[in-house]
Amino acid sequence: MSATGSLDLVKAAPAAATSAPPTDNRPAEKDNTTFRGIVQGDAELNFEWAAFLIDSLVAAGVTHAVMCPGAQMAPLALACRANPKLQISVVIDERSAAFFALGLSRVSRRPTILICTSGSAVGEFFPAVMEASTGLIPLILLTADRAPENQDRCSAQAIDQIRAYGEHVRSSHSLPLPDASIGTLSALASRIYEQSLWPMPGPVHVNQPFRDPLVPKTRNKRAVPQPPTITEPVIQLRAEDVERMADTLSGRRGVIVCGATENVEEPGFADAVYELARQLAAPIIADPFSNLRFGAPADAGVIARADAFLRANRFTETHQPEWILNFGGPAMSKPVLSYMQESSASDYIVVDPTTRWSDPLLRATHLVRSSPETLCRALTGSGRLKPAPDVWRQSFMACDAFIDTLSRSAFDTTLWEAPIVRRLIKAAPDGAVVFSGNSMSVRDFDSFSGSTDTRLRLLANRGTNGIDGSIGTLTGIAAAQRHTKTVCMIGDMAFSHDVGSLQLAGDLDIVVVVLNNGGGGIFEYLPTANVPEYQDFLSPPTLSIGTAAKACGWQHWEIADLDGFNRALEAAMAAKGPCLIEAVIDRKESVRQHKLFWSAVNGINATIRLRGPEGMIATFGQTQPTSQPASQDATDDSLDFDRD
Repeated sequence: MSATGSLDLVKAAPAAATSAPPTDNRPAEKDNTTFRGIVQGDAELNFEWAAFLIDSLVAAGVTHAVMCPGAQMAPLALACRANPKLQISVVIDERSAAFFALGLSRVSRRPTILICTSGSAVGEFFPAVMEASTGLIPLILLTADRAPENQDRCSAQAIDQIRAYGEHVRSSHSLPLPDASIGTLSALASRIYEQSLWPMPGPVHVNQPFRDPLVPKTRNKRAVPQPPTITEPVIQLRAEDVERMADTLSGRRGVIVCGATENVEEPGFADAVYELARQLAAPIIADPFSNLRFGAPADAGVIARADAFLRANRFTETHQPEWILNFGGPAMSKPVLSYMQESSASDYIVVDPTTRWSDPLLRATHLVRSSPETLCRALTGSGRLKPAPDVWRQSFMACDAFIDTLSRSAFDTTLWEAPIVRRLIKAAPDGAVVFSGNSMSVRDFDSFSGSTDTRLRLLANRGTNGIDGSIGTLTGIAAAQRHTKTVCMIGDMAFSHDVGSLQLAGDLDIVVVVLNNGGGGIFEYLPTANVPEYQDFLSPPTLSIGTAAKACGWQHWEIADLDGFNRALEAAMAAKGPCLIEAVIDRKESVRQHKLFWSAVNGINATIRLRGPEGMIATFGQTQPTSQPASQDATDDSLDFDRD
């Protein structure tokens, strides 16, 4: 771990004052000397090598670097400061820094350079590396290392760092000590940059040893050649494959499921899939993190509340699809996954342009390696599509509207997660990022965020579904989109888990709602709620949320009712800098509200029964919740919960 450091959030770094003009004439390597038998390196060559590597990565397209201070990484740190095009953040804690870099990359859609010193610091990156790998987020990890002669002889801060991240990185490069091969770094940097983005975005590891001394007296740089132009392919199907798929979908009842992985590299995907749904008269069951719910046209058939109404067994029994078309990986919602798993669909088509095998349900009949946008446009342009019966999609849309009315009326009078989510979504400005913690927070966003005319981008660390790194990721996201306010909702355990990252906020415009419900509220819905050791799972955090926030320069409001939340949110949205609203929620009351809501959803079952066995419905009357306990069908969701 690094010992000391300072915070310098995302400010363009000026070139080092001692930098000399670039030159290609100096020798690539000086002779090493020895002092009492210890091999001495060349500090000037260390810097020149590091600068050539950093400058080559910047030439390839990198714009941000996050550095964790330590002695061994000095050449890389000085090299970053010597490049005026690089925006630099210095973060003391490597674990926070890694999630901060992950947040930057999520928004910028480019790899962020992440630098640390040798030893245990390398391991501190690991949680974010796993998230970046499974979440398809590009990162370039530069880990400084001790010289080979320091390895395996009890030297300080010397561990085996080569391939430290195993299969969690797209590629791993073990570089030599700086030597005469410096000219090869330019091509390698371009390769590293591409590996982080294609064919499947993710982290790339570069381990760079240096031999002492590490701080040069002069800082000469070499000019970096123009990197090669890399053209990424657009994967598309043959014409006969498109025709075959169009015939499979045409005129049949089906659902388009868009999962939690954004098609962010394809800005035209949303419009393309909306048009495909129109031509097929198919509903789009949109995971909240597909980001198809926000700003969608009214006639696109986007379903934002399937997590609620697919709990109604009568609806699922009478609305069996003949085909399922899945973009963006599996949905987060367990009711949606169960609907897909148990459906009688004869054709289950998974579209994924990467090398992932995206079939957790073991249902795929077709795995299509194609650009999602390109495939949608090919199908809609084929002239072969025919719509399903109109009532098929209308039924889904009617259920969606029914749940929306239900959550806006009967369940909007007390302080619990549903009204908090709705107000956060409404308060977020057009084009903003809304970040969610994992566990119950993401599920409440799924159930209650609904759909809006406002264009929003909802993000969460859904790669590994962990609660760690929430605040670090949030601050990285906010730093990458300084032009607008970033809003967030996380649980108190997620807050406690990453409280050290509060100091990264600086002057960033952030509004965070922390749900203070006394620990892991999610375990109220699991079998753990009935075991004598329940408190071990609940684990209420012992820190003062407000004290921690204020110590790191955040404005803080503590509220315990809906009126207080409304006032605090209005004040926080109008304020500058980081703001934290601590919503003190009665956990038992929250559980009761959730179960009442799920029970009220069963009103769909009664309506379908009245309409007949076909279950084709277009309108609903309002169903009020009852005070009776929810039925087993309504409450036993078999939710695939992770930690709170």
